[in-house]
Amino acid sequence: MKTKKMMAVGAAVCILAIGSLSAKEIEFSLLETSATPQASLFSPDVMTLAASMVAAPAPVPAPPAALPVNIVRPRGFSDPFRGDRLEKGLFTASLLAMTALNVADYLSTRQALKNTGLVEGNPLMKPFVKNALVFAAVKAGTTALSVWGMKSLFKRDKKTAWVMTTLSNFLLSYVVANNMRLISRARPR
Repeated sequence: MKTKKMMAVGAAVCILAIGSLSAKEIEFSLLETSATPQASLFSPDVMTLAASMVAAPAPVPAPPAALPVNIVRPRGFSDPFRGDRLEKGLFTASLLAMTALNVADYLSTRQALKNTGLVEGNPLMKPFVKNALVFAAVKAGTTALSVWGMKSLFKRDKKTAWVMTTLSNFLLSYVVANNMRLISRARPR
């Protein structure tokens, strides 16, 4: 067991010593140690040489002065995690969510109005819900107008656009959830 430990320590010292030597120093030290046939890995001469090399590592050359680097990106390449691009993508996702919530509102309202006793709660949409085609056209028009308005607002004032879109999405989520609650209550159990 002692021999294995000694061999491991010797190998580590040799690796450290060789790592700090240049190619000429290694060649010279190998020629010097091979000239004496009694020199072994653990002889005092080799151990002294290794210890002296470990104690005084070779000097590291100073890095060259920093040169200006011009990064040339291929045409069509863009960084997907650039701040403004990421924010624009997230805002587009919120607009898609608003569109999906408007579709869910249309479908859940149509389903709720099939049940007796349920009526449209929005007084502005009440005249349009009687005809499915007119209601779909009005809902699509108001959704498109909302998306266009939010995109225009986003170009001028991002913070306000985020607040308006988030509030709109929360309101539409509540409307859809309320429609689903009313539908489930109206169905016979």
